[in-house]
Amino acid sequence: MTEMAETAKKIKVLIVDDIQQTRVDIRRLLYFEDDLDVCGEAENGEEALAAVARYSPDVVLMDINMPVMDGITATQALSHSHPHVPVVIISIQGEQEYLRKAMVAGARDYLVKPLSSEEMALTIRQCYHLHQRNNHLHPSPGGPGAREGTDGKGDVYKHKVITFFGGKGGSGKSFLAGNLAVALAKKKLKTALVDLDLQFGDIAVIFNLAGTNTISDLVAQGAGFGAEQLAGCLIRHASGVSVLAAPFSPAEAEKITAEHVKQIIRMLKGSFDCVVLDTAAFLHEITLLALEESELILLPARRDIATIKNARVSLDLLNSLELGDKVRVLLNQANLDTGIELAELEHSLGSKIYHSVAGDERMVIASINRGIPLVMEHGSSEIARDLSRLAEKVCNGFTEEIKTTERKVSLGKIFSLNFG
Repeated sequence: MTEMAETAKKIKVLIVDDIQQTRVDIRRLLYFEDDLDVCGEAENGEEALAAVARYSPDVVLMDINMPVMDGITATQALSHSHPHVPVVIISIQGEQEYLRKAMVAGARDYLVKPLSSEEMALTIRQCYHLHQRNNHLHPSPGGPGAREGTDGKGDVYKHKVITFFGGKGGSGKSFLAGNLAVALAKKKLKTALVDLDLQFGDIAVIFNLAGTNTISDLVAQGAGFGAEQLAGCLIRHASGVSVLAAPFSPAEAEKITAEHVKQIIRMLKGSFDCVVLDTAAFLHEITLLALEESELILLPARRDIATIKNARVSLDLLNSLELGDKVRVLLNQANLDTGIELAELEHSLGSKIYHSVAGDERMVIASINRGIPLVMEHGSSEIARDLSRLAEKVCNGFTEEIKTTERKVSLGKIFSLNFG
């Protein structure tokens, strides 16, 4: 391979910071990264806009507090003029408010100084490769990567809105929704999680978000709330997930309409790579709207008779609503031996099991009690690995057959396959 070919593969980075020594330090941190090349510098947001046009960087590292034009304003301008160029905010400001403003402006990631060369380089690479894949599959007219005839196969954003639905509690729906959101965020996908179980939602408990703003605080600002008001009610969790919690009082749920929820979902779709929705365990107008707005509906099931029955009823209902083609059934607690083999479970449901997640009751309960998502706390556990694979399937499509241990007790002998 020639030197010119090697250079062509380097990721071009533009550094934007008003302090010269900081720019020098970042250059030094990236100097030994063979695949990264600092192509230019700028001292403020206004210079950054000109530098992007001049140097055509692959990634922009942007400070926030700068003269002439601050980093938030510059990021917002770049998201419109150069949407194919990801911006990573690097700032000493670690407060929630700065992070929210950066995400609303269109920043891909947010790093707080001081940081290591490994963390910075990894973030740059992940942002670059994610945007390259997205630009290739969804090019802007005339922009980089533009081509005709794209069919969207393998599209990382194919399943942008993912809704968890189940006709009754006890399937682990909220646990799976919360931890899938974390697994997606760990893949550097900008992920929002919305708790639409408006009366009895558990997402705030799973993420230990008591006392924070909720969806009812957003709706209280009036029907004309915008991106800034929405960002003010999103809680940026340490996992990287932005959470919109359900009301803490069930009475507040009555003030939230389907029209509010539609507006929220569509605004989030415009700002996030993935939007995960956890719904109530019964069908009403808001849940139906969430299902209709989704590209993917995940229906958890377990190997017990009651859950199988409820999953079958839910599937029949979704099929009657002509939403069946969006549905993928998940087998939760797949390693538990209940005497029901996979083939008969699928026969009973009238659906293939598209993915399985292992179970560990003690670990799951401990995770919920501590308010730390299991994928964060036990990232090497079997459950976390299964959820990471689920995140891959959400991104790339459900094409793999799952592997699970077959049991030798006939479900048909225990339970009517038709639930009649």
